[in-house]
This record gives sequence, structure tokens and C-alpha cells, in this order.
Amino acid sequence: MKYRTVGEDEGFVRLTTDEIKDNLIDAIAQVMCDRKRFVLLQAGAEVAAIVPIEEFERLEYLLEKIKPSQFNHCEEEYYENEGAIHSLNIAEFQADFDDIIADVAEYGEIYSFLPTPNLSGKEVDIFMPVAVLMSIDKFWVPEYFIAAAKNEI
Repeated sequence: MKYRTVGEDEGFVRLTTDEIKDNLIDAIAQVMCDRKRFVLLQAGAEVAAIVPIEEFERLEYLLEKIKPSQFNHCEEEYYENEGAIHSLNIAEFQADFDDIIADVAEYGEIYSFLPTPNLSGKEVDIFMPVAVLMSIDKFWVPEYFIAAAKNEI
């Protein structure tokens, strides 16, 4: 897949949703094997990101530590399973691509991708997600959360 990089120091590649849709298997392989991160653009605006599962887990951990919660501790446990992550194989994602991108951009839905057997010539566990599609708002940790965590606000 030919793509435009945005600079080595930024660590991600910006592609349009059409470019990702046309090269989805290759993009997921690059996320899995090369740890590439893709920021998806639609009509020139950033709408979503595809990242390795490990990076998603780090972002979740970071947000949990720095984002103030609207619930007290007991309520937090009650609501913690509210936002399920949808797991799809790549063929399912391709079939419903436009609807899934819309759900991610509009509602903040999160999707994980299961690899195909022998993705990029590697033998992989097809039951473990390798990549996550998430809202761009979740990808960019807001500065005010970081500042609040550092008690700068």
C-alpha cells in the first residue's frame, strides 16, 4: 500500500477512509506486524484511528488514570461494562465499512479486528484482536486531562 507519511517524529500515517477501505488487509497487517498507526480522514477531517491492540490498552489505562470520572467508586464498577468493544474479522469490516466508520465517528463506538489466518505470511491466533478502530477523540488524549492529572488546572 502506498501512503503519505506525516513525519517520522509524529509516528502515524494519515489516510482517507477510501484509501483504508481499498487496502484494508494490508493496513491491518501493517498495524499488526510493523506497529503502524493510521489516522483516518473523511472530507479532510480526522474521524478515527486504527492502532495496535497494545497501544489501545495503554491509552485506556492512561485515560483511566487521568480522566476525572462523573461517578463515585461504587457507581464506576456498575457502569464499567457499558461500552463494549465489537470484535470483527476483516471481511465483516469491509462489508459494513461505511456504517462502522459512521458509528465510530458519531457515537464513539470501538471495534477490534481479528486477523485472518496467515496474515502477512505469519501464523497468528485468529481469536485474539490485533488492531483497534476508535474515535479520533479517544486517540488524541485531551490536553486538559493531562494538565488536570498534573494539577496544572
